[in-house]
Amino acid sequence: MSFPELMALQYRWQIRNEGDKQTLVYYGLRNPPLHTQLSIDLEDLVAEHIGALAEARKRDELPEELLAHPQFMKLVEDGIVVDANAVRHPATEETKQECTRCINNDMLLPGLEFNEEGVCAFCQCYERAEKIGASAGPQNFITEEELLEASRNNTQSRFDVMVLCTGGKDSTYLLWLLGKKLGLRVLAVSWNMPYTNDTCKDNLRRSVELLPSVELVERTLPWNMIREAMKGQFAKVGVPCLCPTVAHVLFFPMAVEERIPFIMQGVEEVQLAVTSYVMDELKSGKKAKPAPAPSHRDMTLGFFSTVAHAPEPPKPHAITSDFMRYQRSVREQLEPLYEHLDNTLKRAKEEPSLPIPEFRRLRTNKTYGTWSEVADLVKTEMEWKMPPGHKGLLHTSCVIERVKDYCQFMRYQNMRSTFFPQSIVEVSAGIYFGLISREEGFAELEGLGYFGEPEPLQPLLDDLGITRESIETEGDMAFSLCDCKECR
Repeated sequence: MSFPELMALQYRWQIRNEGDKQTLVYYGLRNPPLHTQLSIDLEDLVAEHIGALAEARKRDELPEELLAHPQFMKLVEDGIVVDANAVRHPATEETKQECTRCINNDMLLPGLEFNEEGVCAFCQCYERAEKIGASAGPQNFITEEELLEASRNNTQSRFDVMVLCTGGKDSTYLLWLLGKKLGLRVLAVSWNMPYTNDTCKDNLRRSVELLPSVELVERTLPWNMIREAMKGQFAKVGVPCLCPTVAHVLFFPMAVEERIPFIMQGVEEVQLAVTSYVMDELKSGKKAKPAPAPSHRDMTLGFFSTVAHAPEPPKPHAITSDFMRYQRSVREQLEPLYEHLDNTLKRAKEEPSLPIPEFRRLRTNKTYGTWSEVADLVKTEMEWKMPPGHKGLLHTSCVIERVKDYCQFMRYQNMRSTFFPQSIVEVSAGIYFGLISREEGFAELEGLGYFGEPEPLQPLLDDLGITRESIETEGDMAFSLCDCKECR
């Protein structure tokens, strides 16, 4: 095998320790089929010498036993060890590459690769999954016909469906669809997340007034509890968010007690695009093997069991590891809230005949039409209002949504996390699946929190009692709020 005269690790590959092993971790998304190469466990000889390639090294400076090692040759073959002149560099506004199909670019998603046609790795993954019939949308989807049939047969509860609500466009659409169009008996539930904007709080109350058959239950948590939990989240996992986990913890036991057949929430299919079309293979680094589909009861219990008892990530740099750490951290911050959920899950395990509400979703890529059509519908039918000054239709209910964007982007840029910044990927998926145009996607992008510190950040830090001086000593917060060039 021939080697470049001057060799180096490609941009965004980093050596990380995982227990007693060293692993090469990629902070980005490669073109399929190499998109499964997120981490590579290094054999001892390669691990001993690969660190030297963090900088350019001449071929004759490397040991012959390394050059002859099969794993090292594979790293060269797969473009992980490359000619030093081919090492990519951080993209700027002037040098960034933009996907020709969506709006993803390698400045906001460093490490993103493109094929010869300029199509990004995400769009390639979506197309690839569709062609082979893999993970085409959420497994737990439900149709309007199935909902109506279940309602006709529902004699065990006053309600046909529970809807987790915020007053944003998606949950408002759900209330309209289920409560008005289908005429189902809906229990709307919400909790007092203090950073839900006032407009969406009003939207929710107005929805209930316009749909007099819908019942609303609201839970209120103490502000001191929320403040300490958000501050703890910031330090533990680098983002302050508690949603939607708190709603899952509070309301799943209620749905079981009320014997409600279904639980639904306003989450679009594009918000699950990475999970549905990309992550299944990234979890293991292998193509997902066909397996018998679990029952909806088992899927629901599996989901809420993860909410209650997320395991320690076996691979700390896997793309799923941030999600597991987030769930574990929410529980750590809000442990007293979990007793009812724990008891419910224990009872469900001990009583296989216990009716369990199924956690189901719409196939929004087919149901919605477009985002603008949904927004027009809820404005007309539900008198829904867009929050003042809000620019996009992706996430409409949270005041600190851009803070989450910013923190996710900084953690990804600083190579603290392999988890992709959500919002840009979701907008881009919306373009790919035809929910918005590419031009509308660029407009959405402008409203996201990727372009410097967002305005809501400082008021949030003040609310949580976090000073600028304390950020670097507050656990993972430094990777979210500091530009750690030395980390990269």
